[in-house]
Order: sequence, then structure tokens, then C-alpha cells
Amino acid sequence: MPQQSLHDDHDPNLVSEIEALLRETEDAWNSQDFYRWLDLWDAEDARPFYLAAEEKDFFLKREQLEKYLDPNGAAQVTEAIRVTFTNVSARWLADDLAFAAYHMSSEMKLVFAPKPFSSKLRATSIVRRKPEGWRYVCYTEAFQSPTMYFQGLNEAAVPDDYAEYYARVTGKSM
Repeated sequence: MPQQSLHDDHDPNLVSEIEALLRETEDAWNSQDFYRWLDLWDAEDARPFYLAAEEKDFFLKREQLEKYLDPNGAAQVTEAIRVTFTNVSARWLADDLAFAAYHMSSEMKLVFAPKPFSSKLRATSIVRRKPEGWRYVCYTEAFQSPTMYFQGLNEAAVPDDYAEYYARVTGKSM
């Protein structure tokens, strides 16, 4: 199924600017220096909201976000990660505030896992325009529900020639 934009009346300049922030975010994550991502948050905001897909709850204070990203903090379990953002939509909330929604793909290898794995999820953020560019205020990553995720796996597992078979036995097209 083709990806659909969340907003038909989106501002292409805003989307382009948010995509630039997401390219900076990819660079930060893909550098394996996760603390670099902190530079893309509004430094004047003491209460950022961040929900990582793998975390149970939100980080609601800058200190929590700093500790989570600090390479000298908790044991690092990620050996290597590659992050990509696609299908970006955005809308203005105020003169200096915007909401963005996009898809996030990552491939990673964890220290305790024998093989790398990938994940695809939805993400949203609220960003503030600062003199240095757009900066995160809120950021949320969201996996699909298990039911929808497994349905997608099951649909992807159907062989390519099934549509032809279906048409032959039912007289209908898919």
C-alpha cells in the first residue's frame, strides 16, 4: 500500500525544514555518538518529553534525557545502529512551533544478540524554531500493535504469484 501524507494542505517549506532536522538526527544516531542527539533538543527547555520505543515510560526532564544518552552512563547495549526517517508530514502549531509525523526505520546490533535486527515504527515530534534551527521539544516513537505487526508479516509472506492464482480460481482480481 502506498504511503499517504497525513496532511493534504501541508507547507512544503516547513516539511523541508523538518526533513533537514531529521537528516541531522540520522547523522547523530548513525555516528554512534548518541549524545550528539541532545544538541538537537531545545537547550532552554528543562522539561523535554521523550518516549523511546524500547522504554516503558517517558523521560520528562532534561537530566533523564542526558543520562539516557550519556555514553559514560548506563551500560551501552547497542553495538551499532543505523536510523532512517521517511514520509515526513508537518503542520504549524504556532509561529515558532510545529508538529511533525514520520516513519522511522532502524537496523541495529545489540551486544547480547547474536544477529542484527530491524524495526519500523511511527514517530512524532513537536519542534521549536530557534536561531540555530529547529529543535525538539517532544519526541515519541510508536510501534504498531502486535496484531497489526503480525498481520503485516503474514501479508508480506504471501508469495508474489498468489494474486494470479486467486484470479484463476475465483475469477476475481485482488
